[in-house]
Amino acid sequence: MFGSLWLAVLVPFLFTPIVYLLGKQYGKRVSWVALIPLLFSFACLASLLSDIGVNAVEEYFYWLPGIRFGLLADGVSLPIALTVSILSTIIIIYSQPYMDRSIREKYQGENNKAHATYYALYLFYAASMLGVALSTNLFQFYLFFELMIIPPWALINVYGSGEREKTSLLYLLWSIFGAVIFVTGTFTAFAITGSYEVSSLVKLIGSPWVGFIVGTMLLGLCVKLAMFGLHIWLPFTYADAPTPISALLSPAMSGLAAYAIVRLLIPIKGVMDTNFLLTMLWGLISIIYGAMMVFAQTDIKKLLAYSSMSQMGYLFIGIASYTSLGISGSMLHYVSHGLGKAVMFLCMGAIIHQTGIRDIRQLGGLASKMPITALTFLIGAFNLAGIPPTVGFVSKMMIFFGAFGSGINMMSTEFMVALAALLSTILTTVYTLWTMRRIFYGPLPEHLKNVKESSYLMTIPMILLCLLSLLLGIYPSPILDPLLKGVAALLA
Repeated sequence: MFGSLWLAVLVPFLFTPIVYLLGKQYGKRVSWVALIPLLFSFACLASLLSDIGVNAVEEYFYWLPGIRFGLLADGVSLPIALTVSILSTIIIIYSQPYMDRSIREKYQGENNKAHATYYALYLFYAASMLGVALSTNLFQFYLFFELMIIPPWALINVYGSGEREKTSLLYLLWSIFGAVIFVTGTFTAFAITGSYEVSSLVKLIGSPWVGFIVGTMLLGLCVKLAMFGLHIWLPFTYADAPTPISALLSPAMSGLAAYAIVRLLIPIKGVMDTNFLLTMLWGLISIIYGAMMVFAQTDIKKLLAYSSMSQMGYLFIGIASYTSLGISGSMLHYVSHGLGKAVMFLCMGAIIHQTGIRDIRQLGGLASKMPITALTFLIGAFNLAGIPPTVGFVSKMMIFFGAFGSGINMMSTEFMVALAALLSTILTTVYTLWTMRRIFYGPLPEHLKNVKESSYLMTIPMILLCLLSLLLGIYPSPILDPLLKGVAALLA
């Protein structure tokens, strides 16, 4: 009943009160205690990777009569859960020096309770994301989805910058709005199928309510995905959140909505697969709008926030193609974006930590002072732009193979939209390298003469994320092979 999957999810939850109590005594050193359950979860999930292409792993127990809670690790869910686990584990190491300074500045000295609360909420956040990725039951999925909203709200409200109270409320209201719309579709589906099991959603095919159910669930998930028109919360949230939390919000949590669309809605044939143009056009608008907004930003974290919106558009393009290659590419892009965007946020956090500056107009020439940060930011930028040998190249290539391989006429509107999406990758390359140029090259301002590289507890996590991006770009088979098989099964 409680095997590797449930242990991977429950152990971080169980450590939450332990970390809080120990943190009040040991302060920032409790981060090493919080690292233990995250390493344990990663080990549990990684142990399943070699066999997942052959046999899926399922673990169930009955919670209430008629409601069976379960976790599923297959070729689709395991890469997503592993990405969440890896990012959570690496970023908590980075958190120690970053949050130590942030807390000292906020409280004018050491505050053990602040460290205790931060790391307890962090574990709760990581565990809830794992629950979303592995759930097999809609009620359970919604439960974890709601739990996933609470820690970022609290972390932004307490540890954020700028107008953090207003931003945390904005984030909370938009998240609840999306969750309520999603659960409307969920309960309607239950009324028709009589089951909360994800596998029962295929029974909706042919139902007169199927369009309403898919539409509401999709709309609710697209709020979390921050698609164009539903993105109002995104730039403020990512900019005002503590940098380690921004590095989880952007690549890990928002992208989980794209995974949910694939897991829940793709098997329900007759809706999304017949609206190829509409869904792909929405993805294209999000790509272009997000990219253009990047060029208008002076705050380095808002710049990355709009970049995340643009990258979510690529996930949507892959899903909209409704092909095995396109959807698999979209899920692999979740992994590549997770690694690439996380390292870029961590690099920006290192710059803020070392300089105290967020305005890109006041930066420049930092490559000579922070060479490791400059190199890791460049690799993250390559990953985002889809430049080999990063895994971002593989994921974007698959997305566009899927978009152009769905049998569309070369003179059709669908082909033109897919072509425009392909050409829009130029924007990603331009804005990432343009940002690199403005921050790390050019003349070094006088006020940055004494800047030094950040500590090894901040640089090592950035290096690890870059190495993973390159390793998966060179050899993606351990994740890609089961992913292709899992997506093919969803489309069957």
